[in-house]
Amino acid sequence: MDKYMNKMIDAVNDAVGKINGLKAEDSLIFPIFTDLHTTDVDHEYMDKLIPVLKLITDKLEYDAVINLGDNFGMLGRDIHITNDELKTRFERVFSAVYDAVRHPVINVNGNHDAPGTDFFKPDFWNNIVKGKYGNTMAVYGDEGCYYYIDYQKANTRLVVLSLPYDSDIELEMPTPLWGFGKNQLAWLKETALNTDKDVIIISHVPFWYKYTGDMESTLGVWTGSEAKVSYISALCGWIEDVDEAAEIIKEYDNRPDTRLVACLSGHMHTDSFWLPYEEQDGKKNPLPCHQVVTTATCFTENAELEIGISIDVAVWTPSKGKLNIVRIGDGEDRKITL
Repeated sequence: MDKYMNKMIDAVNDAVGKINGLKAEDSLIFPIFTDLHTTDVDHEYMDKLIPVLKLITDKLEYDAVINLGDNFGMLGRDIHITNDELKTRFERVFSAVYDAVRHPVINVNGNHDAPGTDFFKPDFWNNIVKGKYGNTMAVYGDEGCYYYIDYQKANTRLVVLSLPYDSDIELEMPTPLWGFGKNQLAWLKETALNTDKDVIIISHVPFWYKYTGDMESTLGVWTGSEAKVSYISALCGWIEDVDEAAEIIKEYDNRPDTRLVACLSGHMHTDSFWLPYEEQDGKKNPLPCHQVVTTATCFTENAELEIGISIDVAVWTPSKGKLNIVRIGDGEDRKITL
């Protein structure tokens, strides 16, 4: 760990120097991690993440930490444990992060965490995170898993979307419902984007993603009370109502008095960077803004990587119209100019 920490100290110092050179009085700064795929607070990935978050806390002024989701990897499928025990493990992981940073932690539900994949309803997630871990500024939609946060100094709204929105757990082959759903889309149009603020969108699953693997392969799942089997293709995540969501976002972007900054996502376990409406390898970004996908935070199994951890720090400076994504650890910086 000493060798690892020495590398991380250098990486954090380098990143903090860049960030201090970029920021202004109106800047918003968000360290971002994603797709931990841990099992509990004592997992090796937590041993890598927590000391780095403490380093960042000591050296950087920032507004909140964003956890883009997928905290647990297959937990509840490989190990069939009660919902109460799963809740306890979530709380241990989130509490460890919050104790490390003592800043608000925005915990976004991913497909491994969300109401849906392991077949929990929204109240399961809400009982763990709603209004907790310093995230007290969030204004929730009626179903709770989606919300927005306003930052007055930057005249900017962070809009956090929830996917999936429900699940059919009684089916012989249970499945999440891979869409935002009509209620969330109505909230997005009528409430979240009904603002004169600039907007940054957060969605664990990128808007361009569609599962293209074997549609018939199956996987053991846990419904919260019993073991069943589902299709892998049903669990990997996409947005069935993506076109409708994109049109709502486009309407906001067409307004002359606001700016759509970017959509930040995880899920893919690899970095990607998409221009508005850009096509890459047969996929298309349907949004009128950049999409920035952050790679999975920990990579201990990949010997080619120098450090084995990747954390992004988003620096949004409205007065300059710039969003910089500064990388701590393995990977590259990225930049958006509006």
